[in-house]
Amino acid sequence: MRSIPLENDIIDSFKKGGPEALQSLLKQFYSPLCLFAERLLADRAAAEDIVGESFIKLWNKRTNFESTQNIKAFMYITVRNACLNHLKQSKRESLSKKQLAYLTGEKEEFVLNEMIRAEVLKEIMQEINKLPEQCRKVLKLGYLEGLKNQEIADLMNISVHTVKNQKARAIQLLKIRLRDRDLMAFLLLCTLLRVTSDTCQNMQLPA
Repeated sequence: MRSIPLENDIIDSFKKGGPEALQSLLKQFYSPLCLFAERLLADRAAAEDIVGESFIKLWNKRTNFESTQNIKAFMYITVRNACLNHLKQSKRESLSKKQLAYLTGEKEEFVLNEMIRAEVLKEIMQEINKLPEQCRKVLKLGYLEGLKNQEIADLMNISVHTVKNQKARAIQLLKIRLRDRDLMAFLLLCTLLRVTSDTCQNMQLPA
């Protein structure tokens, strides 16, 4: 008995309305799609709403797909269009540079870049979630939630010195695990962790 379902099994089950297949697709695509939508909208709640509504559209059209690549393309196009409609209907007086680029002739290139970025960030987050527990917690609190070292130390009941050591250990482990990935993954890791230029220079680029 296979412990990991093959793509054809997932698609067949999904087309028949299998809830486990839907959960598998949610696990695979939900997070990067939310990252993608949030980058376009700069609004996490709206991004999550749009992705959720897009999965409903996918479910209603589930008999039309023959591969996960078809589903991936459909979802990114659906989310992209929904984000565009959201921005057009927005009552905001001003839009960010990213949003303006999306609404101009540059939007297709911009959206493609954001799609790629979302997929690479998904890989990075998968590696972060594989870190040892204390490393993972310190990294997320510091770099994803923006807490200071002392705040992390108080929250986790550890010393500031331990926080610093765990951050350094986490970055070193990520560096090792991402060394065989492409340059974009490395650059996005530097951005995600907001490391200093000296730290980035000390991290070996993938060959």
